[in-house]
Amino acid sequence: MQGFLFNLIKWKGNGLFLFSLLLGPCLHAQNLNVEFLNQAQFYPNGGEYIWSSTGCPEALRHGPDTLLKRSKAGTYCSGFTFTVFFKVMQSYGCFDTLSLQTLRSIQQDWYGNTNEAAETQCLHVLEKWNWGQKVKMEDALPGDFLQFWRNNNTGHSALFLGWERDSQGNITGIRYRSSQRKTNGIGEMVEPVGAGSRSLNPKRIYLCRVRSDA
Repeated sequence: MQGFLFNLIKWKGNGLFLFSLLLGPCLHAQNLNVEFLNQAQFYPNGGEYIWSSTGCPEALRHGPDTLLKRSKAGTYCSGFTFTVFFKVMQSYGCFDTLSLQTLRSIQQDWYGNTNEAAETQCLHVLEKWNWGQKVKMEDALPGDFLQFWRNNNTGHSALFLGWERDSQGNITGIRYRSSQRKTNGIGEMVEPVGAGSRSLNPKRIYLCRVRSDA
């Protein structure tokens, strides 16, 4: 059965937002980026960073089943961003028709644990399930999901917050929220974009956005 659209006015922080909602198998807000940002800010800074377990700041449940347990020792990037994605999408009923096995497959792709998703991770998931699409660097908005690789081939999964620019407007760095060692867990970071060995490779920055009509 198809859903129907209506407008809902609701308060978010200090602002008033108008959402266009679709009632049906999956309920969507017009600007899901706001929801992802709010969910990312829900988890307090810190909490320790550890590359083990699920990396999730809370347990993720699908009906009576546990998809991923909460990582008690700390979080890491993929677990943090997947939790943000999962909680918002689940709140709109987007996973109601999916099996636990399917969600585990999606999680494995998001974490880059499959060959086909190893490079783009979150982007691969959104494109594979027709939930979203790639975003050009010049079109990036706060709340877009992000997978990037540094010139030394280390990578990171994060939620995009904004660009750092020089006086001519050229991109020199990226601001994001994720879980990383330098913030001892969840926090906000700025990293340079450029040719340095630990700078982000601009050719391997993958930004993606969940579609409002997914």
